[in-house]
Amino acid sequence: MYMHCRLYKYKTKKYHTAALMLLFGFIYCSATDNDSPSKGLKFALLGDSMTWIGGDSCEKATGWSHILMESGKAESIGMYARSGATWTNTSQTKRDPSFYSEVLHDNNVVYNQAIRLIDDYKKEAISSPDCIVIFAGANDAWFADRRPGIYDSWDNQSRFSEETDPASITTLAGSVALVCELLNEYFPNSLQTVVTPLQMSKVSAEIIHNASDIIESAAISKGCTVLRADKEVGITHEVESTSPTFTSDGVHTNPDGARLVGNYILTHLPDKQSNKN
Repeated sequence: MYMHCRLYKYKTKKYHTAALMLLFGFIYCSATDNDSPSKGLKFALLGDSMTWIGGDSCEKATGWSHILMESGKAESIGMYARSGATWTNTSQTKRDPSFYSEVLHDNNVVYNQAIRLIDDYKKEAISSPDCIVIFAGANDAWFADRRPGIYDSWDNQSRFSEETDPASITTLAGSVALVCELLNEYFPNSLQTVVTPLQMSKVSAEIIHNASDIIESAAISKGCTVLRADKEVGITHEVESTSPTFTSDGVHTNPDGARLVGNYILTHLPDKQSNKN
């Protein structure tokens, strides 16, 4: 993204030479560049199909990430989300940032997306993102029976590190806290925004609200910003179950739904880089 300078046309009289005009233009452009707002923000997106539906290059209008790309707010967008991912780890989850799946799997978890982001940063493949957005939880609510212990209690005073075995953290709350703490460790100046799952046709609004309450509590305990998409976006279980309006299948957004979600998230993100501390 380039900042274009606009040169004013001055009404000149005698003694103003072309060289002098060029000098004035150079001084004006230099001042404009120095005083201009910073370039767009660097984003990293983690989550499930609600984010990945926009495509790895955010080129698909069915995903909210496409709205982010169109907004001009982003200098770059790193896509780490994958369809089928859950927040919640299982007792079989292993650290495997290279693992690839588009369906529910023990290793298709947000934790491994976070590790992949951290590894990219360590290898200097990317610079530190300004904003990390994590939009997940739909599969946790939908396939809770595939995540034993998902709603068990946890100690919100627990501390985690990169040495923590993800297989030892099998609750939704603990899995959220683990990811948030790891990202805080490596990206202390990044704004972390956790977005709760949308209501959908497959499970009741009550189930989505319950999962979202847990996600919100765990994320806030680690200093993250939380957006309650389940309550604030306007996509409801009742409508999408009877006459899908903002989804194509009762779950995944169509272009209208993507714009609704994208605009909601964008209103809660900064316009330019700022240190969250």
